[in-house]
Amino acid sequence: MIAQFDDRVASQLQNRRALLVLFALGLVIRLILARHSEGLAFDVGLFREWSDRLVQRGPARFYETGYFADYPPGYLYVLFVLGKLSVLLRGEPPSVGVLKLPAIIADLGVALFAGLLAARLTRRTLTGWTTPPVAAAAAILLNPGLILVSAVWGQVDSVLALLVLAGIYALAGPPGLMRELFGVALFAIAIATKPQAVLAMPILAIVLVRRHLRSDVPALRAWISVLARITLYLVFATAIVVGMFAPFGVRPAQIPGFYQNAGSVYRFTSLWAFNIWGVFGFYRRDVEPNALTVGGVPAYYIALSVFAVAVAALMVLAWRSLSRRVDAKAVALFGAVAVTCTAFALLTRMHERYLYFAVVGLAPFAAYAIFRRALALVSVLFFLNVHFVYVLFSRPGTQEDRAWTIGPIYNAFFGMATDAWQRKAFSVATAILCLAIAALGWRWLEKQNAEA
Repeated sequence: MIAQFDDRVASQLQNRRALLVLFALGLVIRLILARHSEGLAFDVGLFREWSDRLVQRGPARFYETGYFADYPPGYLYVLFVLGKLSVLLRGEPPSVGVLKLPAIIADLGVALFAGLLAARLTRRTLTGWTTPPVAAAAAILLNPGLILVSAVWGQVDSVLALLVLAGIYALAGPPGLMRELFGVALFAIAIATKPQAVLAMPILAIVLVRRHLRSDVPALRAWISVLARITLYLVFATAIVVGMFAPFGVRPAQIPGFYQNAGSVYRFTSLWAFNIWGVFGFYRRDVEPNALTVGGVPAYYIALSVFAVAVAALMVLAWRSLSRRVDAKAVALFGAVAVTCTAFALLTRMHERYLYFAVVGLAPFAAYAIFRRALALVSVLFFLNVHFVYVLFSRPGTQEDRAWTIGPIYNAFFGMATDAWQRKAFSVATAILCLAIAALGWRWLEKQNAEA
């Protein structure tokens, strides 16, 4: 017994040391790369401009007719604080390095919650450097694609991923009204930060309905109780979103129009996202005029219809998994991955970075071989996609452009023409992989549950 106790203590200490080393290494790598990269000029330049505009004009005058700002207010609060601090300390708007810090810090938070979820999801007795939390954290902190997005590019997808992961951790954890309300609040903030957060909601709704649908009361009464709870959560989330828009002078009735307009800025089949529409050509119109059509119907409506059917099917699969006693946290997390993969593969207007949460959401399952292989494949294709776009839009011929690729290899790998066959091939591979994960992952979950 003493020997077993000593082994357990030694394993816990080694696990903590491994995590500390990983977090330190992940942070150092990001800080070094952030210091030695200018970021994507358009994105970081826009963040800097927005930050300065918020400081100079205030939130209430930020959104004005004719001014380009397609972000909801969530991340604008961060830019406002950065701008205020920068003006106070340096007398000027934030530098590129400062603008990258929130995403880098969020990377660490994502790794933390990935580790916490891995500890709850994985019924393994692995030790030392191979424990589920360590494997999950490593999959985040040492992932080249995730590092490129935050530390090199300067984009903030990790902020959204942190809110969504934390929301899943709260909502799919032990039942409790206050805990669930906290999770709802996190999701409301996420939606007010980037609308892609809604992709996690269909499966989360299934998890919550299934959890609170009691079998010991009449069916009608049980469903009324569940609908009342869901309505409470929707009202609470709506109030938070409305409250976040209010300081920016956006009235409640204007919020749906804001999201609709933001989603209509780029009316194209694929914005360099390697998905099914990349096969037909990048940057082709998805609605009139001159839209790409399928059977006379614009691609936008075809994509939305197929996606809606696919999400309904995923909700049925999630219900089945819960019926087979698969852990609710696993269903919620993988469900978010499955819907993200399906959206990326099928929808038009996709950016290359919109596959981000599929990488993040698979990390907590990294202790399982089948999920680890899926994570590795998604990570490779995600890195190729974001690397391609980052280099493509870096200023040609500059040191920044040359620092992150080897020109001849890059051109041979991705092709020179807009619709080069290499880019189409990557689009086919990514779409097939995404749809395969979304469809087969439920079987993997149920198999792991049966073996536990």
